[in-house]
Amino acid sequence: MTAASVAPAPPPVRALFTGHHRPFADPAQGVVGVYIPNWQPEALIEQVPPGNLTHVLYAFLRLCGPGQLPKDAAACEGKRDFDLAVSPLEARFDQVFARYKQRAPHLQVLASVGGWGGSDPFFHLAQNPAGRAAFVASAQRFLREHPAFDGIDIDWEHPGDNSAVNGVKLGSPADGQAYADLLTDLRQSLEALGRETGRRYLVTMAVNTMSPIVQRINFRQAADALDLVFMMTYDFYGGWSPAAGHHTTLASSSPDADDSLMRSVRNLHDAGVPTTKMVAGVAMYGRGFTGVSAPRTGASKTGIFPGDEGAMPYREIAGQLLDRRGRGRAGYQAVWDPVTQAWSLFNARRDEWLGYDDPRAVWAKAHYARTHGLAGVFAWELSQDNGDLLNAMNLGMGSRPCTSPAGVRPSIQKESSR
Repeated sequence: MTAASVAPAPPPVRALFTGHHRPFADPAQGVVGVYIPNWQPEALIEQVPPGNLTHVLYAFLRLCGPGQLPKDAAACEGKRDFDLAVSPLEARFDQVFARYKQRAPHLQVLASVGGWGGSDPFFHLAQNPAGRAAFVASAQRFLREHPAFDGIDIDWEHPGDNSAVNGVKLGSPADGQAYADLLTDLRQSLEALGRETGRRYLVTMAVNTMSPIVQRINFRQAADALDLVFMMTYDFYGGWSPAAGHHTTLASSSPDADDSLMRSVRNLHDAGVPTTKMVAGVAMYGRGFTGVSAPRTGASKTGIFPGDEGAMPYREIAGQLLDRRGRGRAGYQAVWDPVTQAWSLFNARRDEWLGYDDPRAVWAKAHYARTHGLAGVFAWELSQDNGDLLNAMNLGMGSRPCTSPAGVRPSIQKESSR
């Protein structure tokens, strides 16, 4: 399949660049999920009309014991190794989610464990049956004590090699089998809990979908334990890359490039994951570079785009660099790449290039997911959107917007990096 055959024309720009959350009249035909970070205000979800989400991923729960973060010392005081570092913050979010679910009873809320900075304990526990048992027992307790949550999402970044994210290099080839064993144990534990409570709890994972990482994990075992696989089909390029590149695209930059949603679907399928469990990833932020003479993957660069880690939230992109018809402004040109089916912004005078998920590209990703048998789409993360991207996810997944112009409160705009 060529990139040009992936999707028909998106909806008109006036339907995609509204700058606010639009209510939808019927549920999406599949997953429409979003991460909600716990460093944002608890009321963040309340800006979203209740029909616009099927899944929320609460980010992040972290773990106590070997590899724990220093800032979790207070939450881990008196806890055993590999217990969850639960604090009163989780109780407050539990209350907010419970209230929201009164308006959106279909919504499923997942507690995501780990994250980029919080995954080190997995390297210590996963190969140890006693460590896995301690963790899954703690997960059971968390779900009993926080009834608005419907399951556990594991975001272990990255089995085999943690890139010394906290100054200590961890990882071994045995992590891939240990990850599958951890997911199997978690599934068995949550099924036992479900027999007590009469509920069915979800087991999901978020994963970097480039082939070196996918090939480390025994997905043929793990897939049986999983309800959904949230594909982190973003961050393919960044400050760590030897050359510039668009960090979140539908199609690959060249036939052999491992840098797109479509290639990621192939990677996971070849590893044994059913397409029906895959959830395509959307980035509610851009990543870019300086010293770029042409807006193309593989171009040379001298640095990263101005901003934290070379990134910029979509709501700032929309507010500063795009007009209401999706055209570039402030010296930036909006560039459509028919090869990758992605939009980017290029400033030729300043040699700056920013790859981002434009609403038109997000609609195409969701349409691809729906028409190719994927479970749906999800995004990192809600506070970075002005409503346009979540709207595009719903439209691409077949939701029908309400005709009445229901008012929605504006986005809460407190920021933090992942």
